[in-house]
Amino acid sequence: MKKTIEPRFDETYYTEVLDNGLTLVIWHKPLFTTTSCIFATPYGALDVSQTLKDGTVICDPAGIAHFLEHKMFECEHGDVMTDFSEMGANVNAFTSYSETCYTFSTCQKDITKPLNLLLDFVQKLEITEESVEREKGIIIQELAMYQQMPDSRLFNETFKALYVHHPLNEDIGGTAESVRSTTKQQLQECFQRNYHPSRMTLAIVTPLEPQKILNLVKENQSKKSFPEHLPLSRTSIDEPFEVANPHAVIKMDVGRTKVSLAYKFKPLLKSDKDRIAEEWAVRFLLESHFTSLNPDYQNWLDEGFINDYFFYEVDFGKDYAMMMFANETENALQFQTFIEQQLAELQNKTLSLKLLTQLKKRYAGQAMRIYNSPDDIASSIIKGLFCKVDYFTLIRLIESISQSQIQDAFQQLDFSNYSLIEITSKEK
Repeated sequence: MKKTIEPRFDETYYTEVLDNGLTLVIWHKPLFTTTSCIFATPYGALDVSQTLKDGTVICDPAGIAHFLEHKMFECEHGDVMTDFSEMGANVNAFTSYSETCYTFSTCQKDITKPLNLLLDFVQKLEITEESVEREKGIIIQELAMYQQMPDSRLFNETFKALYVHHPLNEDIGGTAESVRSTTKQQLQECFQRNYHPSRMTLAIVTPLEPQKILNLVKENQSKKSFPEHLPLSRTSIDEPFEVANPHAVIKMDVGRTKVSLAYKFKPLLKSDKDRIAEEWAVRFLLESHFTSLNPDYQNWLDEGFINDYFFYEVDFGKDYAMMMFANETENALQFQTFIEQQLAELQNKTLSLKLLTQLKKRYAGQAMRIYNSPDDIASSIIKGLFCKVDYFTLIRLIESISQSQIQDAFQQLDFSNYSLIEITSKEK
């Protein structure tokens, strides 16, 4: 195993790529009492169209990654969740836009059984036509539940209004129609393409001896054989610069109207590191202006331009870029005008060195706090490997951002394409 020591943070971890291609990261925390494991594949809701090395393009129904996550827990004798519970371990799973993760945590000093179970059930798909059809009803009910949640609906409708073809315009779980159209064969083929060891990472944060953990994983994998894996990638999307819908009003059972104003930018065609650095540069400027760090912030609250619900988000993905502001207000156009005025002000604003230093310390402190949580460490390992910027690199990147870098990053943004979304009462 390759041993890495980060003396500045007093952290030690080990990495190894097994013969079958599986990447293993063991983060040694000898003073912890809990072991946390994440077994993950870089396959998420955005990967509905994939291109093989020979140029073959495979398109699947929206939400299929989430559907597959549901079916992975099925086994011949019932549900693996019960098995984990009987071993004294908590198990969970989630699908995001970019990855699917299976996790467990335990305070047991011997993790042989839950670790083997994690590896075994994630590397074997046992489904029938009947179980797939049965699962469709469960997922459709789940989607319907989220559709009735105003905050979740606000995000979904915002992405739908921004994007014409990009899979961001669909819920992570897809739609009722896409779920109904998903077949057993499609699920099996998705599993074969995306759950091969060479695409997956196992992150383990533990007080236990790393060499013993490595031996456990190697022993488990040595008993399995996997077909040859064909390299693949997410298919490039031909997304227009214009938004799909500049204004949408959705009627729901809400007491007060929720509004989002979202901006669609051209994707940043840069390396992962440079793209993330640019996102953080923009985030710094927004943080300095749209929080209590700005003396005007309390006045905005007092005068009703924003309220306690107000928040913003910025996300520069590999093939998309967007910024979103949200608030509760009965006057959506007034909120839009307010945000436009603030953004115009920011176009000419230079962040002071004092405030920049304060923000760097704040974010670096937040980043370093994750090393107190085994679950957070494991999650950061996965995210770092999949986006090719680990957490130590991220902290150093944050600390290196300059005033001119912040100003340049913000001035390059084109705010001409936007969508205004209103979630308002059915009675209005």
